[in-house]
Amino acid sequence: MKVREIMSAPVSTLELGDNILFAEELMTVERIRHLPVLDGDVLVGLLSHRDILEATGRVLEKLPADDAAEAKRKTCVRHVMRGSVDTIGPDDDAADAADVMLTQKIGCLPVVDEDDRLLGIVTDTDFMAMARDALRAGKITQAAKRPAARAPARARTRPSLATGTTKAAATKTTRSAKTIAPKKGMATKIVPKLSVKAQARKGAATRKAPTRRSA
Repeated sequence: MKVREIMSAPVSTLELGDNILFAEELMTVERIRHLPVLDGDVLVGLLSHRDILEATGRVLEKLPADDAAEAKRKTCVRHVMRGSVDTIGPDDDAADAADVMLTQKIGCLPVVDEDDRLLGIVTDTDFMAMARDALRAGKITQAAKRPAARAPARARTRPSLATGTTKAAATKTTRSAKTIAPKKGMATKIVPKLSVKAQARKGAATRKAPTRRSA
């Protein structure tokens, strides 16, 4: 089975200039935990709910709610996101995607093409749904034993973005890992309906929210 057969698409995304208050509201509306960050149509980072909590918890926990919201509105996604992201190709084996997620202990893998344009995302929820369906169909009758060692899965890892930049450095990081300078592509940014505050965000687009499984 190929990654393209199980990935979720289109994907709700963020831009480098978005703020983390908007990101939080988007996660709440979409009921997801991970948001790819794009520069144009090219993947440059990933923001998770945990990243937001770690970045803001100690600083904002003592502030009144209104002050905390304003502080989040002033905090740019580029300063909180992870610039180093494991990715997978659409024609890679789905088992390789699962292998990377288990080995790296991560909850999702963005799916990109050869130019690093975002095509979709594979999450632990996708694999849970597959396991559920297989169990109900009687295709799984015995628990699989986890091997002691796993062969390296094909994955690409993106290096961290320097603060204030929008281009990823082109460096080799792992076997079959690669980084390509951002180019304009065809990926779709989906922005669902949010609260009045979120809709008032500068540059916010109002488009139909995708129907997808929780990340």
